[in-house]
Amino acid sequence: MTPQHTENAVIPVCLLTGFLGSGKTTLLNHWLSSADLSGVAVIVNEFGDIGIDHALIVRSDDRTIELSNGCLCCTVSGDLVNTLRELLIKRANREIRWFDRVLIETTGLADPSQLVQVFMTMPVARKYCLSTVVAVIDAVQGEDNLARFPEAVRQLAIADRIVVSKNDLVGDVNTNLSNKIQAINPGVDVCLSSVGDRPIFLDLFDHHMRNFHDPQQMLRWLNAASYENTSFKLMPEEASATHRKYRHSNSLKERDIHSFCLTFSQPLHWEHVSAWLDALVIAHAKQLLRVKGIVKIHGCEKPIVFQAVQRLFHPPTELQSWPAGEPFESRMVFITQGLSQAYVEEVLSVIASKEVSTID
Repeated sequence: MTPQHTENAVIPVCLLTGFLGSGKTTLLNHWLSSADLSGVAVIVNEFGDIGIDHALIVRSDDRTIELSNGCLCCTVSGDLVNTLRELLIKRANREIRWFDRVLIETTGLADPSQLVQVFMTMPVARKYCLSTVVAVIDAVQGEDNLARFPEAVRQLAIADRIVVSKNDLVGDVNTNLSNKIQAINPGVDVCLSSVGDRPIFLDLFDHHMRNFHDPQQMLRWLNAASYENTSFKLMPEEASATHRKYRHSNSLKERDIHSFCLTFSQPLHWEHVSAWLDALVIAHAKQLLRVKGIVKIHGCEKPIVFQAVQRLFHPPTELQSWPAGEPFESRMVFITQGLSQAYVEEVLSVIASKEVSTID
């Protein structure tokens, strides 16, 4: 892909996450060997963790490594926001080669929702746009990791695409793992990758949220039909030593991942929707792993699109038209931890009734 040498162009970002030993570094090395990633800046938490082949390294300049394929690689010294800002300054001053896309690899214990929030805030959001979240889980240890580590669950819950690695080491496809993935993140794009074969290559910078002009693509992004009130429970007796505080808990609700879709045939008042979401954020921000929706609002002919990660909401955007052949109704997808569908609906009902009674 030819770099777009435009200073003011918004830079798409792919976030690569996955638990320790899942194979995300192997996948990243494969991606970096492709000409398709020429002109990409790669950000890792610690350079020692990435294991980039020495043949790819051309020279080292402070924290920025130039790769022979035309990519850049740098480490985070401090917070991610500063690193992103520094890259822009260096690019403008011609201190580093041009880049027009960014790929970030997280550490194995990272909660990706915190990084997603970076791209929903200013001023970073003016220059960078989160394109896709790719989570890697391995077919050998993945099921055990999901049972033991909450981080592994949250990495899958927030992903746009999931890569199941090391499939050749287990023979047949792990049906139990597939079922758990669908319970955590119903309808998510799942790709299989094997050590013996060339790892799968994805279009990392073609995210649905960047294409508001395409209603059908937005519908695929929402994928509401796949969310049928599913849930996934982390068993505290299998928790790691890091999370033993849950081992003797009598309540599992705070460990549950719930996925459900709410539909409304009648137009909603934006005041109701806004107050409803605000109330959930104020009281349960950490439990809102992801919220996304296409809503029909009173007084608006076109649908409104929004998404959120924990306490941060992306500014609502007006879609050009409703998806062809689809009913004109509001659809909202929730992926929560410890918040049931009944509770979320009850909060909306209470807020709507109070506002109506006040108007009367």
